[in-house]
Amino acid sequence: MSLGQAPLPSSDTSRAWHDDAWTPIVEQEGLQVSYIYYPEADTEHDGVVLRLINENESPVRYSFTLIFRAPTADTTATVDGRLGPGEMKTGDAAGLFWVPFRNEDRSLGEIGLRGLSVARLRPDGSD
Repeated sequence: MSLGQAPLPSSDTSRAWHDDAWTPIVEQEGLQVSYIYYPEADTEHDGVVLRLINENESPVRYSFTLIFRAPTADTTATVDGRLGPGEMKTGDAAGLFWVPFRNEDRSLGEIGLRGLSVARLRPDGSD
């Protein structure tokens, strides 16, 4: 997914967390994955925050590889975890924020996802 057309975050930070600010990546088996792109997230480098929402009435286990591409490089991050029924996770505290090229002078051009696995769990959270 190309980031060139992503909207810049508003100075009103409450707007950044509004549903309209999120760009959908994929929905599979009731798991929604979306992101917000932040140019100069650390005042210098591009960043991305993910939001995961479980729309199921049962817990889910998920895993995937997140791909970050710059014009001359790429890197990946492994994402996995569990979400309860109707639960949402987002941000740094949930391990869902990245500045992928922090130590390099590169602009983030695309974000992608591969190998998405979503498994519904029993109501007690077991497989």
